[in-house]
Order: sequence, then C-alpha cells, then structure tokens
Amino acid sequence: MSNYEFVIWLEIHVKLNSPNKLFCRCKNEQEFDDLAPNTNVCPVCTAQPWALPVLNKEPLEKAILLWYALNCQIAEFSQFDRKSYFYPDLPAWFQITQLPIPTNWNWNVNFFINDFQDVVSVRIERAHIENDAWKTIHDWGKWIMDYNRAGTPLVEIVTYPDFKSIEEVTEFLKELQRLVRYNWIGYADLEKWQMRCDVNLSTRLVGESKLWVKVELKNLNSFSAIKRAIEHEFKRQIDIIESGGKVDQETRWWNDDKWDSYSMRSKEDSLDYRYFPEPDLPTLKVDNEFLQTVQKNLVESPFSRIRKYKEEYGFNKEYISALINDLDVNNYFEDTIKAWFDPKMSSRWIVGYVIRFLNDNNISIKDLKFTSQQFIDFLWLLKSWELMEAQAKQVIVEMFETWKDAKVIVEEKWFKPVDFSEIENIVKKVLEDNPKAVSDFKGWAQNSIGFLVWQVMKYSQWKADPKTAKEMIEKFINS
Repeated sequence: MSNYEFVIWLEIHVKLNSPNKLFCRCKNEQEFDDLAPNTNVCPVCTAQPWALPVLNKEPLEKAILLWYALNCQIAEFSQFDRKSYFYPDLPAWFQITQLPIPTNWNWNVNFFINDFQDVVSVRIERAHIENDAWKTIHDWGKWIMDYNRAGTPLVEIVTYPDFKSIEEVTEFLKELQRLVRYNWIGYADLEKWQMRCDVNLSTRLVGESKLWVKVELKNLNSFSAIKRAIEHEFKRQIDIIESGGKVDQETRWWNDDKWDSYSMRSKEDSLDYRYFPEPDLPTLKVDNEFLQTVQKNLVESPFSRIRKYKEEYGFNKEYISALINDLDVNNYFEDTIKAWFDPKMSSRWIVGYVIRFLNDNNISIKDLKFTSQQFIDFLWLLKSWELMEAQAKQVIVEMFETWKDAKVIVEEKWFKPVDFSEIENIVKKVLEDNPKAVSDFKGWAQNSIGFLVWQVMKYSQWKADPKTAKEMIEKFINS
C-alpha cells in the first residue's frame, strides 16, 4: 500500500435551521422522528400541479451567512436550475438547485490538524442552495412517503481534491460543523443527517499528479464511519488495481454495521441530470445593503479563536478542545475574558469544574443554576484573595446545586477573607527559619519546595493556598 496514495474531495449538504422551508411557508422541522408524517406540507413542497415556488428570505440569509463564515465572495447574481433525476424520494422528479451560476464559488478554508499544531487550507470549488427530497420509509413490504422533509433548505459545498489524509477530512468537517453552529445556521448533527457528507476517493501511484477514477461513498453519518469507509475503499481500490482489474466510476453505499460497501449505481455526470434554468424562479440578485445586514450577524470564527487560545494563551489541546466545541461554553469563557480575567485562571475552573459537571450530569451550560456573571463574581473572590482554592472548591460545588451567589455561600460557611500580607509575612519567616531548604532549592533540589510549602501551610493554620504559597516562595527565593 505504500506505493499508493488516495486523493479525496467532499460533497457536503448542510440543513439550514430557518423557520420555513426553502420555497414555501411550511415549517422547517429538524426532528422528524418526533413529528407525525406529512404534517408540514402544502401544494408547493408536495409538487402539486400549478403550485409555484417562491424563495424565502430566511434560508437565503442563513446560506449567505455561511458563505461569509467561510471567507468567500458572494455572487451578486445567481440562478436556480432544475436537476432532473427519477428517484422515488423526489416528488417533482426534479430538484431545484444551482449549477452554472451558484451563489458562491472558489475560496479557501483554513483549519487545524495534528492536535492544533499545523494549519491546512482546502479550496472550495462551489457552494449553492437547494431543496431536500422527501423521506422514504420501507415497512410491511411497502414504500411509505413522508413529505415533511420535502422542500427543506440545504446548502451544498463541493471541495477540490485537496485532502491527503483522513485526519484532514475529519478536522475540516469539524471546523465546518463549528462554523454552522456558531453562527446559528443549522444544527449540523451527522447522526441525525442534519449534515451529510459524501466522500469522493481516487487512488493513484505516489508521485502521480493526474487523478484516477473516483468512487463516491454515501451513507456516512459519523466521523468514525467516515474514517472506516475511507480506509476500506482505499484498500478495495488497491486490491482491484493490483489484481489487474479496473476501478469503476460509481456510487457505493457504506454499511457501517458490516464495515463494507456495495454498488448503488454508476456515477452520473452533470449531463445525465439534464440541468436547465428553473423557469418558475427569476435570477437571484442580492444588493450590498442586504449583504451588510447579514454580515453583521457573523461571529468570530472557531479557527481564529483556536489560534488565539494556542498562540496568545498557550492552551494545550485538551483545553482548546473543551472550550471550542460548544458555542455556549465558549461564550461563557469569553465573557470571563471580557471581565479582565487571566485566561488560564478562568479556563482552569471552566474546564476542570464547570464542563466536568455538565458532562457528569448530561446537561448544557444553559441549564446551570448560576449565570456567567455569577461565575465571574466567584472568580473575583479568588482573584482578590477573599477565597483560597480549597474553599473555592466547596463554594463552586454548592453553586452547582443552588442559585446562590458565591458571596452568600462564603458568608454561610464562615469563610473569612485571607489576609494576603499575613501570608506574605509567613512566607518570609519560613524562608528565614529554613536556610538549608532554601539553599537546597537554589542548588536545584526542587523537591525541597514541598517542605517549605508545608511549613507555610502549618504557620497559616491551613488558610494559605498551597499553589499560591509555592508561587510566593519561588518569587522571594529568585528575587
């Protein structure tokens, strides 16, 4: 296998969470399993004769916001087209999409790989808006049609063949998922098919520049399934090539239960779909005023935040991952930074206590019984030396269980503010009384500092925080 390499490009569909469907006023439902079949339907999304589509503003805004999030240029004029194909899940026997003149094309997306150490850039060939098909259910030997999904808005993003590893594929998809969620464009849950990814894979000899035959893989609804499917398809194509066979251009269906794929159909080209301009929709024109209104809703990109956490704050991969994957958690952390808190101090309490509590109780940060401002007030008690760390641990546990402010809990527990100057004087006295331990520490006997910290704790009647005592000792010895 070392003689071969694979090249991958992606076709990604993201469901938009606009209130209504793309071309009618029916509700755009996301949780189909909890919805009675054929509830949100009308003559337009069920393709009744003479029912005409009308583009809704909200999904267009969501799509353009995603283009901005991906650092792209927006086309002033774009066109809707009919894509004709005859599958049972398509009520009109055609899909309204965009081909020659999409809303956007040709831009780059940056993202991190290798535990946030390296940056990769992937080019996007095109991105456009289209409507989804209905849902087909196979039961009792019959095909049952649910039109709730028909006409719901999607964006399709097609990349260039720039991916050279599985990690690049998965990390790009995670960055896209974060962009969609951060900007409230969609939910982007792969397991619920709110974000769907088709992988196109071509195997060739190492050093070749020309692409060989590609195979499209469908039915990939998790990052682990994507990884397994790529590994399997790469090996399958090598086996065919090595045995003297020919890899067919086709679409294959991935069965993640069996870790295997099977052929669905030969891969179509654009001519097979008989594209032509949608006669019932005019050319789409977006003006600068509309674009500026949409752009105002854009939030700072996850990529920029990751770079800031890595380069400015010096966070490790565990802290970055914990803070970046949930927008509400990330905003909670950013609120503390705006209050002039040391990022490392704030992140240590959020990652070590808040996020751990959320995970243990399977809740979101919005379910906490105290606000970000109450958490900031708690941090101020630590920063101003009114609480030592051992006391703070007791306070935050009680904050998790009640709505009480940290100061109220401090008063109830009779925690007295720590006199910083008193601790400082104790540190000086301990250093004077233990010259050998100080000398040992200066002589690189680093373990002697534990003895000094212990002495400070004892003299302070356990009011001093060990971490703070250690920092003070090092400061005075090195000064």
